[in-house]
Parts: sequence; structure tokens; C-alpha cells
Amino acid sequence: MNSKLQTQDIILPGIAKGNGSVLKDLFRDLVFNGIYQGTTWQLHRYGINCKLSGAVFAITEIQGALPLIHGSIGCAFHQRLTPRRMYAPIYHLPCTNLNEEDVIFGGEDKLRKKIFETYQKYHPELIAILPTCVVGVTGDEAKWMMKDIQVPCDLIYIQSEGFAHRSRESLDVLMNTFTRTWTDPTTPPLYEIRGCGHEEAMCSLVDQLMEAQDITENTINVEAFTRFNYGWKTEHKEMTRIFHDMGLSINMTFPKCTVDEVKSAPAAQLNIVRRGTRWAEQMRKEFGTDYIRKQFFYSGIDSIETFLRDVGSKFDLDGEADEVIHRDKNIALQQLEEHSKAFKNSEFALFMLGFFSTPYLVRTYVLDLKIPLKYVCVDTQWLKGHNVSDKTIGDMTNTIEELFEKWDLDLEFVINPSLKKMREIAKRVDYVLDDHSISSLYEKEGIHMINTSIDNYLFSRIGFSGLVEFAAYLRQEMMRQRNPRKPIISMFEHDETYYPILADKMCRASHEMWSTMWGLRSG
Repeated sequence: MNSKLQTQDIILPGIAKGNGSVLKDLFRDLVFNGIYQGTTWQLHRYGINCKLSGAVFAITEIQGALPLIHGSIGCAFHQRLTPRRMYAPIYHLPCTNLNEEDVIFGGEDKLRKKIFETYQKYHPELIAILPTCVVGVTGDEAKWMMKDIQVPCDLIYIQSEGFAHRSRESLDVLMNTFTRTWTDPTTPPLYEIRGCGHEEAMCSLVDQLMEAQDITENTINVEAFTRFNYGWKTEHKEMTRIFHDMGLSINMTFPKCTVDEVKSAPAAQLNIVRRGTRWAEQMRKEFGTDYIRKQFFYSGIDSIETFLRDVGSKFDLDGEADEVIHRDKNIALQQLEEHSKAFKNSEFALFMLGFFSTPYLVRTYVLDLKIPLKYVCVDTQWLKGHNVSDKTIGDMTNTIEELFEKWDLDLEFVINPSLKKMREIAKRVDYVLDDHSISSLYEKEGIHMINTSIDNYLFSRIGFSGLVEFAAYLRQEMMRQRNPRKPIISMFEHDETYYPILADKMCRASHEMWSTMWGLRSG
């Protein structure tokens, strides 16, 4: 087989033309909602945002599983609209519908009755009991009561009560940890994502549903969020092929799986973790399953290669892995080289929020995608509004500047640019890239921005296709002839610091009240 045909065999459908599943997701969100999917981070932070949300999100990933909300009907109603896929609401979300009398005298009887009703109506393989804030306050003995309930399906209990939340200092601690890790990736952050609900659901599945298994050699479990990530089918196809060629196979993707697959998860030799490690630590403790974490610094061509080699080393398959990785890497480099020709004669500015992987995202733009960035503008106001201290933000910005110098990135680093400054920057470059979907705030000022908020998802893929797909997407956006956009959302006056909150006295007062209450919480 000649090299040209071999390349065509390995390229995934839609990658080279830039019309893969990622772009279909973007188009669908744009059609149905009038916004890009990347803006759902705003919904997650300013709309539906509690432990219950994360737990519902995780359980509804599992085929045959059904969440049962133990609380007021309002909680269940608001959870039907998932922040990450607004066009795909959760239709089946039973609730115990607790009222004032239940709060006083207890809701255990209602829960017992609702469990039986839920099974009779839906016949799920698994019912996950998700308590709400009110249950956390009243102290229902639901967790222990479940042991006496006999239904022809599995039952688990998840600590999704909203009041059992992370401390107000958690983000400050987290950003301190990440800042240190930016300069020394050999000591990755061992942080825990407490209070998101997703992590609690994953841990409950490990503790209450998984069963001891005979180990199947050379098998892997991959943590996957199919409603969280773009282009899941493309990524799954690619990593299945790569692992197969390395001599490995995927046992299951967790929690994108069936109930039976959750039970048999301990059959794998290795877990690939992409978020918090608590569930993986529990699996290692209970079943002896080793794990490796897909960290932010595994971003970029060389870093993806390093990660795949690290996975192969876990199975003593270094030689077999090298050949496969080298082949796919070279194909990706050829494709990226073709796309980079469209970038080299233009100048770019990148606008992004100061967050976990900021410097590594920039490095990927410049060194791997060969995008001539002239400016990198970072907004740290959101961090400050969430109790990240000035000292931590200062350490972050200093570290980013040091890394840019170390990596020899010739660009201007701008912190918290004003609208006036952004207008000036926009005039000096050909394209402004918007990493966090706040285009409408600036489009009102006549600053056209290309939405690139899918970068974090694509750059974090297990495989090389994400980089190629992003390059194809950006190239397509640059070539597209557009009329000046005047979206309705850009006609509103927004608060510049806490976008997308409106610049309205009531909105600002509500945000101030919430921030004050959050700041008074104990650790």
C-alpha cells in the first residue's frame, strides 16, 4: 500500500474538509439557539449550577439508568434543560415532589413509593436517588432506607445535596496548584473536584455498583463526557483504532456506557482519567485498577505523543506503541502543514479567560497550529469575582509571561483589556479569536471575533485529530465571507466584568448579594 492510500485510510471522515461532527454540533446549536455551543459555560456558571446538575448529567449518560430527584418539583423541572446540550432536554426525570409537610415530618415514605412507581413506569436497569438541598437540611435517612427496598433493578444513592458544596477558597487553591504545575508538569496537580455532583456520581457508581472481575489483559477504561465534549464519535473512533494498533482495547467508556458495563469496569487494567481522580483512586483501592490522568499539559502534537507513549508504557508496549504513534503523528503534521499555509500571511489576536490551561493553549496555537499570534489578551476579572486573590492572579500572570519567554513566543501579553484597548488591537490584526464565546460583548463595539471556544475540547482529545479538526474549522471561518453581525444579544448593555449579566441595577445587586453570601461561607 502506498503512503497516499495509507494516509487516506487513517484520516477520519470530515476532518480534512472541516465538516466533521464538531461542526455539526456547532451548526445545530447556532440554528436552534442562535448561539454557539461554547457559550454554555455561561449557562453553567450563571444558570443551572449545583451538585444536582452534575449528578443528573452523569447518570443520564448511562444507558438504562434513570435519576430520581428526591426533593421539590422545582428542582427536577430546572434540571431538564442540560447546560451542555440545550437542544436535548432530559424528558424522564421523576421526582418525589416534597412539600412543606414532608420537610417537617420527613419524605422517606414518598421516596419509597416513588421508587416503585418509577420502576413500574420506566423499567430502568438502574435508579439513582439524587437528594436535593432540602433533603440535606432535613436529614432524611433515604440512604439507609434503600437497603430494605426490593425492586427488580439496581439502586444507588448519590450525595447530590447542594449544601454539601466546595469551600469559597477552593478556586483560589486550585489556581495556585495549577500555576505551580504550569512550570513543572512532572508534578501534576492532585486536586479534587468537590461539589460539582459529577464526581460524586462517579464515586457512587464505583462504590455501589461495580463488581470484582477477572482482569482482561491489555484493556482500558476511558472517562468520557459525550455531552460535554465535541465530536465524541470522531474521538472514540480514532482512539479505538490507535489503541487497537498498539495492542490494546477499550473495555468501556465511563460514564458513557450501559449499566452492565459499569459493573464490569474493574475488568480493565487501566483507567484513563480526564477530570477528577477520586473515582479512579477508589477503583484502585477497591479493585487494584491503575490509572493515568490526561492532564492539560498533554496538549499539542509532541505532548499527545508523550501521553500515548505513557499509556503504552503502562502495558510494557513501548515498541509497539512507538510505531503506531509515529505513523499517526506524521499524518497529522502533514495535514496541519497544509492548513498553516492559510494562517502564515495574517496576524491574529487571541482573547481568553485566565484559567487552568491558558499558557498551554497559547503554545498549541503558536507552535503546533503555526498561527501568528500578535496579541494574547487574558481576562482575569471572572476569577477575581470568584474569590481568587489578587496574589494568586498576579502569580498566574507572571508565570504565563515567564512561560511565553521560555517558549520564545513573540507576542504581546495584555491583561484585562478595556473595550477601547480591544478596538485598538482589532485594528492592528487581521483576525481576533475569541476563546470563551463573549463575542457579542465586543461586536456591539464593531469588533468582529471568530469563535474558537471549541479549542479546549479538541486539543484535549486522545489522539491527533482534534488539532487537525480545529485547524480546518478556523481556516473555514477565515475564508467565509460575512456581513457585519448585529445579533440581538449584542444590543443589550452587558456588565463588562461579569458578562453575560446585564448592566442592570437589579442584576448587579443580585450578583453582589450572591458574592457576599458566598464569601461568608465557612471553609
